[in-house]
Amino acid sequence: MSTLKANGASPMSNDETAGDPTNVQRPEAGHSNIPIPPVAPNYVDITDVFAKEAQKIRPGELAMLETFELVNAINALEIMDLKMDTGLLDMLSRDKEFDTTANRAAKQVLWVMDELFAMEMSWHTGGALSQTVFTCLYIEQALKNFNGCISSAHFGDDESHEPMSSDADLESVFVHVVLRAFVLGIIKTCDLSRRRLQCNEIMEDEDIVTQTYSLDLMQFVPVSKICSGLTDAINKMKRLKTESSRQHVHDQEKADLLGCIDGFIVRLELRILMIKALDAADDAPEKQIELLAGIGDLIRRLASTISLAESLPVAFSIAIQGRLECGMPPRPKVEMSFGDAITTLERLINGTRDVLRIHDYGSLGDITGYFEEFAMRRPTELPYVRCQLFRRSFVHRKIFGKFPMRDAVIADITDLCCPSPALFAIDESHPCRQALDLFLTRAEVCFENLFSIMCHNRARLRQRLCGAIMDWDSLQVDSEHLESSVEMLEFSPLLPTVQKSSEEGIRALPLSSWVYFRKLQIMIWIIFMGFELDIYRLEEWPLMLWYGDYILGVMDSHVARIETILEITATMQQASTTYSTTSRKSKKNNGAKSISATPASGALPPSQESIMRTRMWLAGLRSQIGVYKELCHGYMCFMAAMVLAGCVRSFTASPVDPSRKKYTTPELLYKLRLKPFSTIGVPEIPSFETYQRLTDLRDWQIDSLLDNAQITVNSARNMTDVWSKLKPEQQINAKLVQESSAKMRRSLTRSCVGTNVAISVLRQMKLQPRSFGEENNLKISVLHDNFHPFFPVLSVSTRK
Repeated sequence: MSTLKANGASPMSNDETAGDPTNVQRPEAGHSNIPIPPVAPNYVDITDVFAKEAQKIRPGELAMLETFELVNAINALEIMDLKMDTGLLDMLSRDKEFDTTANRAAKQVLWVMDELFAMEMSWHTGGALSQTVFTCLYIEQALKNFNGCISSAHFGDDESHEPMSSDADLESVFVHVVLRAFVLGIIKTCDLSRRRLQCNEIMEDEDIVTQTYSLDLMQFVPVSKICSGLTDAINKMKRLKTESSRQHVHDQEKADLLGCIDGFIVRLELRILMIKALDAADDAPEKQIELLAGIGDLIRRLASTISLAESLPVAFSIAIQGRLECGMPPRPKVEMSFGDAITTLERLINGTRDVLRIHDYGSLGDITGYFEEFAMRRPTELPYVRCQLFRRSFVHRKIFGKFPMRDAVIADITDLCCPSPALFAIDESHPCRQALDLFLTRAEVCFENLFSIMCHNRARLRQRLCGAIMDWDSLQVDSEHLESSVEMLEFSPLLPTVQKSSEEGIRALPLSSWVYFRKLQIMIWIIFMGFELDIYRLEEWPLMLWYGDYILGVMDSHVARIETILEITATMQQASTTYSTTSRKSKKNNGAKSISATPASGALPPSQESIMRTRMWLAGLRSQIGVYKELCHGYMCFMAAMVLAGCVRSFTASPVDPSRKKYTTPELLYKLRLKPFSTIGVPEIPSFETYQRLTDLRDWQIDSLLDNAQITVNSARNMTDVWSKLKPEQQINAKLVQESSAKMRRSLTRSCVGTNVAISVLRQMKLQPRSFGEENNLKISVLHDNFHPFFPVLSVSTRK
């Protein structure tokens, strides 16, 4: 270590311009603003002095100038850290001792292939390529030698010399034929997957890392050449298996060799099908379904050869990260067991096959239901599956490249509100045609944006929904303004109500009803996804359950209104049909001309098929809302009992501690938690005083609350059972989402059962009312697995 030492003289004495203030060196932009003095030309080695002085520093003490900044201190502490110093890590690595050209036993090659496959699946679940596939020395060597021609991608150190494999030397064939073909196949599958993952619906570095660190993943190498190399390797292994089988020697070594050869064949065949399936990702769904079915069959054949692999960990190293064009320090390798990798591949295949089912839709309304169900899946589908859904569904801003988004909007409005068919068929001369087109154009953008949001991961989905809700609120204002115009009233005539006290009647208002329904649905998703994602603290659960119950009540009333209008419309249609039939009979019998007033175009009733479809959808919605409301009531009563027992804090009563009064209040916390809905015009957020009044627990007892909780949870379970027993022909969107909807209802039943158990446990403890902070020996855990995402179960137990 060398540095400057002033030899009794001023360091500026040897510089004639030292006294010139204009000649002082200035720091560059972005560096420390401390002036750097001129440096003397004489250097003295002070390593020994430095080491001696360093020994005087006590552990934990840092010697620094007053002008030494915190950032500089952190950097100084990280110097010589192997995790931070990529150059030092590269020097200390022993990668050069591993020879990629050396022959390897069949079992070791089998293990490297399995490990590479597991690395690839780790990448699909969120690991970077630098922490997964690129940690393999065989991958590094092949990409290092690759110069655009596939023959150059070999394992030799000398780029001009390709290692040759001899059929007589089996271990050489295993490495330079089988493993090489497999490695090139891995690189190509990563390239194909990466190119299809680059879309706006997949978040870089959040869902998956597509960075290649300037490495060429053989993007311009045809798929046919990669598959040809894999096929050649398969043929060699089949010939070798035939030759080995003819030998009369029967021992364990021969059995293991034949097992490894079978393992090579099935892995190479699997790689070919994976490449072809990825390459055909945008082709007809029938072709890809056939390829994916073949992959499933090969996975089952893998099980018999997994145990033959022999570990060769030196073939992988994180020191390779120091040689990549990456500014990040080396990170640990993301490892996944082979069993988990197989499970991940099955998830990938099943998810992709399920996405292809979207082409088997009954109507455009089925697609809407499918997207809603897809977004609700737990666990969230893998990034590749979510990307495939969006890429297949929307081509050039059209559904499947055929149906405009406007058709999907009209179909969704028709399915929910069943308006007059003349509403969307008015001619260009109609005064409201331009305003209606403008509304539909805005609705297209909101609807397409909602579809794209549903392709995101759960956390990002909730964040994006919080932004989308403002667009739907603005669209509702536009729809109400449009339907309030005199010219549009003919499409929403005044319908008579059953109640005699109602003199004015009721209007259908299909456009604003549809927008309001979708807005309420988004609000419900935002509220209850907070429980799924553990966003709310336990003391916030009572508030969000109460607000969720409030929004569910608003939605229930809104759906009931649409249902009432539908029944009135159906009755009027039946009466109109009966009157027409009677008039035709009268005309035929009397031979006289029947005079009847022709209804206005806007008064034409919807078809019987549309009414039946809407009736099924509304029945399913009422069932779902009813189950959610009952569960909300049960959870609210259960949480209220725990608040009374002092297990959970009530932030409306008092802050956590007196010091918090300086910067927050319960009312401020109330507004902060409901902030995503503060910009919504309708429904308005209830005032904090209203919430305090409706959730006052002073007149309640713990046992009474637990009784109410148990009654409502049992009611929710019974409603779920009734909902589950609906026949397929009684359900809308059953063709696409029947299986997943049944799974979701089963998870609702499990949430009911789990909450009932928690209620029973709390009842047996015979807790007495007490304030929060008093000593209690209870532990509260939130359980998510196997329960409905919106209704995790609280587990109450005694601390050990």
